[in-house]
This record gives sequence, C-alpha cells and structure tokens, in this order.
Amino acid sequence: MVPGITDTECRVKQLRYRELHVEAERQRLAATACAQNDRSGVTETLQSRVAMLMERRRHFLHRLRAADARDHAMAPGMLAVSK
Repeated sequence: MVPGITDTECRVKQLRYRELHVEAERQRLAATACAQNDRSGVTETLQSRVAMLMERRRHFLHRLRAADARDHAMAPGMLAVSK
C-alpha cells in the first residue's frame, strides 16, 4: 500500500470542493442581486433629485428672463425700432 490519500478520500475532497464552489456561486449571485437593488434605489433617488434641480433651474431662468425683459423695456432712453 502506498502512503497518501486514498481513492475514497480523494472523491470526498472532490465532492466538498464542488459543494464549496456551488455555495460561493450562490453567495455571489445573492450579493449581486442585493447590489443591483441598492443601485436601482440610488439611481431613482439621484434621478428624482436631478429632476427637482432641473425644475428649479427652469423656473429660475424663466423669472430671470422675465426680469431681464422687464428691465430692458423700462430702461430710460430706449426707443423701440420697428420696420
């Protein structure tokens, strides 16, 4: 008999090796699913914040243009030129 690992021990180790890989893959998939859920929540939050900022910017620019037009129309010495 040659010293070392027996055929049975080898098969048991192979089985355990496969089980560990299956478990690692399961955990990796679960972690990926959690990360994707977290990212979608973050993405939705960022999208809503950007939308809110864009809406504020739109209102601000509208008020700024209206004020600029009003100031331009009220400026003394300005004559309207028409064709």
